[in-house]
Amino acid sequence: MSEPILIRVADLVGGRRAVDAADGEKVFEKILPVIKDGRKVRLSFEGITMVITAFLNAAIGKLYGSLPEEQVDKMLEVRDLIPAFQPSLDKSIEWSKAYYRDPDRLIKAIMEELGDEE
Repeated sequence: MSEPILIRVADLVGGRRAVDAADGEKVFEKILPVIKDGRKVRLSFEGITMVITAFLNAAIGKLYGSLPEEQVDKMLEVRDLIPAFQPSLDKSIEWSKAYYRDPDRLIKAIMEELGDEE
C-alpha cells in the first residue's frame, strides 16, 4: 500500500490558528478527493497552536456526511494535534457521526434538551 498523502493544516490556513470554518472547508476540499480515490490521508496539525470546533466540524466532521463512516475512520489519520484539543476533535467526530446517521433525530434531541420541543 502506498504512503498516506500528507496534508498540513498550517499550509492551508496560512498560520498557526485553525479557527475559521472557511479554512476548515479548504481542508475538507483537500481531504475528500484523496479519500474518494482510495488513498489514506495523514492530516498534520504541526505548528497549529489554536483549534476550535467550528474548524474541526468543517474540516473533518463534514467528511462523515460525504463518505461512509468506516471509510473516513480507516483512511484519515490525524497527527500532531496538541493534546488539549483532542477532546474537541473527539466531540466533533462523535456529533458529526450522530448527525449524519439521523439528522432529524439529533435535531429533535437537541431541541428537547433546550426546552424548545415543537
